[in-house]
Amino acid sequence: MSGNAPPPKIKFFLRGKEGVEAIWGPSCTQRNFEEGKPIQDEDFGTPHADHIEFTPNGTKAVLVDTQKGFSVHCTETSKVSLQVSHPGIQAIAWSPLGNYLLTWERYQKDSEADNLLIWDAINGNIVGQFPQRQYARDNWPFVEWSFDEVICCRQTANGVMIYSGNEFSKSLDHINLPNARSFSISPTGNPYKVAIFVPEKSGKPASVKIFEYPNHLNAFVASKSFYKAQEVTLKWSPNGTSLIIETRTDVDTSGKSYYGETGLFFLQTDGQYDCIVPLMKEGQVHDVQWDPTGRGFVVLAGAMPSSATLYDQKANPIFDFGTASRNHISWSPHGRFLCLAGFGNLAGDMDFWDRNKLKKMGSANSNSATCHTWSPDSRYFVTATTFPRLRVDNGYKIFTYDGAGPIFHEERKELYELKFRPAAAGVYPNRPQSPRRKTDDDTLAPEHTPAKPQAYRPPRSTGALSAMMKSEETGPRKLDNVRFHTPVPAVKVAGIAPSIIPGMSPLIPNAPKKISRSARKKKAKDSAAAKVAIENALAPVCAVESTCAPSELSEAEKQKKLKNLAKKMKQIEALKDRQIAGETLNEDQQAKLKGEADLRHQMECLGI
Repeated sequence: MSGNAPPPKIKFFLRGKEGVEAIWGPSCTQRNFEEGKPIQDEDFGTPHADHIEFTPNGTKAVLVDTQKGFSVHCTETSKVSLQVSHPGIQAIAWSPLGNYLLTWERYQKDSEADNLLIWDAINGNIVGQFPQRQYARDNWPFVEWSFDEVICCRQTANGVMIYSGNEFSKSLDHINLPNARSFSISPTGNPYKVAIFVPEKSGKPASVKIFEYPNHLNAFVASKSFYKAQEVTLKWSPNGTSLIIETRTDVDTSGKSYYGETGLFFLQTDGQYDCIVPLMKEGQVHDVQWDPTGRGFVVLAGAMPSSATLYDQKANPIFDFGTASRNHISWSPHGRFLCLAGFGNLAGDMDFWDRNKLKKMGSANSNSATCHTWSPDSRYFVTATTFPRLRVDNGYKIFTYDGAGPIFHEERKELYELKFRPAAAGVYPNRPQSPRRKTDDDTLAPEHTPAKPQAYRPPRSTGALSAMMKSEETGPRKLDNVRFHTPVPAVKVAGIAPSIIPGMSPLIPNAPKKISRSARKKKAKDSAAAKVAIENALAPVCAVESTCAPSELSEAEKQKKLKNLAKKMKQIEALKDRQIAGETLNEDQQAKLKGEADLRHQMECLGI
């Protein structure tokens, strides 16, 4: 955006049964959406398309008709700049600067033609081609360019091939890493970084290794190993200095989840620091997203109601958004506003936060939403119900950045997709939250404030159980960095015990390799006998304490002691989880674990 010219009007595209429609939204100078309702761009028409993709700066859109080919359109004037006849395209993607298009079509055994093609987006010529038998949505696109299109990378069976960004007939270099499953190139350069994932094989742990081009291709500059990882999602920080590794398995061996196990790891790309991301609540990782400004990231994890936590650039938790039924994180393009939502099998509740102030601006609901997105000016949030995910109630709703609305709602017969035209950085200003207009109701003082209804409490109830249950649901709060900071050394130091790879069983010093069957039986028999002897020895003591201790304490003292014991037990459970995850506990933490039996005994004596 140059001079004092106003920013362009926002524009979004609807792909449905009748074709693709281009819709003009309000300009960001209009205060109210009602002053500029969506208007269809008649010049664009309603061409049929099975796919629609935009260049990162939003100036061009490519529409794919699987039966015919693809066409490139100017998103502002709707003029068609390129038309290519090539049936069979199943997936398409732009290069970062919009100079090339990558397409994939089904592999044909009897055909000698390659099915992964690179097209010149200006003249429509094929400038590169490769064979690609299988298609996986999580690994698309199979060719990735650097942000400046100087180099591009393609995965092979034995690593990653590196090509010039505009010459694809001959490779520049090769990263040799057998059994590589997926890769990702960093969003920055000088040097360019490539992260490669290798799954578990023959008892060896899975790993993610980072290589640098052009100087460090024979040896990685950073690495993280872990077990229980069949698939990973690699998420770079916007400045390319850090990498979040989200791991997944199809089966949860602990039996706690039907959806497999998940893990979350943080890796600094210079190899100087890595850690397991400390979760505030045990359970599945539902979503993790970087702040677009690179200040940190947000994680949604744990059994419902899940916990939402903000972390800094070193993976230290700094703010707890509280617990709620949420499974999706959506940052506004400027990184100022944040939406935490519960879609899919949840009720569609949404909370809107101001990241700078760490204050909730408002809440809304969009039941049955199947997709969601922010407008490029960060002033509107849109949800849509699409076909065939849901075959009824298709349409879209538009909310303001603070959750007000829906301020516009339109139903559609069959809506397949909704996408905003993106914009380059700086096109739209980074505007703060606008002050709300005062209404007549705001100026009138209430005549009478009704008393808040109290919860029913049965006779003789102390409310201890209710208080303990409510303590599990916490509201927003700032977190202590020192308390939750658990760094893991990335460089081995002499004299330090070898680190345990996350997911593997803890190492026991001097443990025998194998115990015979008879020895196991004898050990179990001796253990059972010792347990009976201990129980018999402690029985009189517990009987005396159980009859005397409660009567010597008042009800208030009893509840206070119970609360302290519950707090200590919660700390012990957290330490046990960290030990299972592979962390090495210090002497004080190990002493706390040894005191678990005593704490349980005290709680039994109090009648719990």
